[in-house]
Amino acid sequence: MIRAQLKTWGKFLLLILFLLLTFSYAMFQGGFVSWFLFYSFTPFALYALFIALYPLSDLTVERRFNRDTYAAGEHLDMVITIDRNYPFPLFFLIINNTSSLSTRNGKQILFPGFKKHIQLKYSMANIPRGEHCFYDISIKVGDPLGLFSKEKSFSLKKIILVYPSYTDIIYRSIESRYEQGATASQIKIQNDTTMVSGIRNYEPGDRFTWIDWKATARMNEMKTKEFEERQSNDVTIILDRSPSTSFETNVKFVASLIRTIIRHGGQIGFYSIGEDQSIFPIRGGDEYQQQLFHHLAKVKANSQLPVSSILEGESVFYQQSASLMISTSNITEELIEMLRKHVRRTGMVIVFVIKNHNEPFSDEEYRLGYAASQFGVHVSYLHEEDFRSALTGVKH
Repeated sequence: MIRAQLKTWGKFLLLILFLLLTFSYAMFQGGFVSWFLFYSFTPFALYALFIALYPLSDLTVERRFNRDTYAAGEHLDMVITIDRNYPFPLFFLIINNTSSLSTRNGKQILFPGFKKHIQLKYSMANIPRGEHCFYDISIKVGDPLGLFSKEKSFSLKKIILVYPSYTDIIYRSIESRYEQGATASQIKIQNDTTMVSGIRNYEPGDRFTWIDWKATARMNEMKTKEFEERQSNDVTIILDRSPSTSFETNVKFVASLIRTIIRHGGQIGFYSIGEDQSIFPIRGGDEYQQQLFHHLAKVKANSQLPVSSILEGESVFYQQSASLMISTSNITEELIEMLRKHVRRTGMVIVFVIKNHNEPFSDEEYRLGYAASQFGVHVSYLHEEDFRSALTGVKH
C-alpha cells in the first residue's frame, strides 16, 4: 500500500515537473513551436490529473443472468451494467470479467466517453455440466499518456450450477423377484414378509426365520410361512464414477433414468462414491429429484475403486424390495462375479453399459453380458441415441 502511494505521488510530481519544464521552455525560447508544445501537452496533463482524482466509487456495477439454473448444452446469457453519477469523460475502460467457464481472458476494453450508462452482453453456448464460478469484476481507467491508472474490484462472485441434460425414456415397470416370485407394479411395500397368507412345506433355500414352529410341531414336519405377494417399482441406482471418456454420457443417462422413474411414481435409492461418498435412501417426489440432480450437477469421475469393490463393501445398502440398476462404462469379469453373489438377495439386477456415440462395444463386453444373463442379470448396451428405449427391453 505504501509503495503504491509513493508511486502515485511520484507520478504526480513528475507530471507537475513536465508542465513547468514545457512552460519554462515556452517562456525562455518563445516562438510558435515552443508555445504549441506547451499548449498541446497541457490538456493531456490536466486530464491525467483529473483521472488521478476521479473516484471509482462513483461506479455501480451489476451482473445479471438470464436465469438461475441451466441444463448442460444450453445458452448462458449475461449482462454487465455500469452506471455512474458524473459524466466525466473516460478515455478508456478495461473490464475484467473472468469465470471458470471461459477458457480465454475475460478482459474487454471500452471507450465510453461521457456515457453514464454502459451495458455489455455476453453469451456462452453449450455450457457444460458442473459447478461454475463467476469471479469478481474489476474495472480499470487511465489517461492517454499512461501516467495514471486506477483499478477497483467489485464483489460480484456468483456460482452457477449447470444440471445434467436428460432424455425422456419410455417407461416400463421394472419386475422384481420377492419371496413368492416375480412381480411388477406401481405399489411400494418395503417389508412384505410381515404379511403372512398361509403355510407350506419347507423347501431347500427357505430362510430360517420363515419357519412356522407352531405348525411344524403340530404336524410333525417342517412348515414355512407363505407370504402375500407384494409389488414394487422401487429402484436402487449405482453410478460408476470411475474415470472414463463416456462419463458425461453416463451421468446424462442416470439423470434421465431418475427423472423417468420418479415422474411415474417410482422411488429411488441412489449410490455415488468417489473422493466423496453419497448415499441417498429410497424416496420419491419432485423435491427428492431436485436433490439428486443437484448432486449429479457437481459429481466428478474421481473414484479410485471399481464398481465391483463398491458392491462388495456396501452390500448392506441394498434392499430386497428394490431392483438394482448399475450404470457403468466398463463391464468387467469382477463386476459379473460380484453380481452373481448379489442377484439372489437383491431381486432383479440390471447393468447399463454406456458408451459415447462413436465408441463401439467389444466382443468381450458382449461375452460378459451373455455370461451375466445365465444367472439372471440383464445387461443392456446403450449409446445416447438408445436412451429413450432403455427400459422397453428390460424384463425379468
